[in-house]
Amino acid sequence: MANILEEKDELRDLVTRYCLDIDSGRYDDWVATFTEDGVFDSPILGRWQGKTALKQFTEKYRTWTGNYQPRHCVMNVLVNVEGTHATGECYLLMTHASENKTELVISGRYEDRMEKVNGKWLFKERKVKPDSRPAHD
Repeated sequence: MANILEEKDELRDLVTRYCLDIDSGRYDDWVATFTEDGVFDSPILGRWQGKTALKQFTEKYRTWTGNYQPRHCVMNVLVNVEGTHATGECYLLMTHASENKTELVISGRYEDRMEKVNGKWLFKERKVKPDSRPAHD
């Protein structure tokens, strides 16, 4: 049985793998970061539940990103482990790059619920929480 530090390290790897997989177009691997009934919930791209729906999401995502190279940058990752369940949150900056220009698409947070299934941590639910307050003058 893994100790708490090993569990947290595996959860941080899950967060990283999610970003690298979707940005690199490894969509089957991205879908595999979720449980069978896992949920991805974004106010921008909708709510998608289950492996079939998550695979359909990747088709919409590919169209949405077009010719841009997306980058999901996460930081300040905090995870809390309770047995085979965990919660987490982290900051998110997402950029699109094309023609030597990079633009910030979204800033915000992820709110996560994770579950250990057959010895592997997976997302049960991942919610995108975009920043909505205007910048101060």
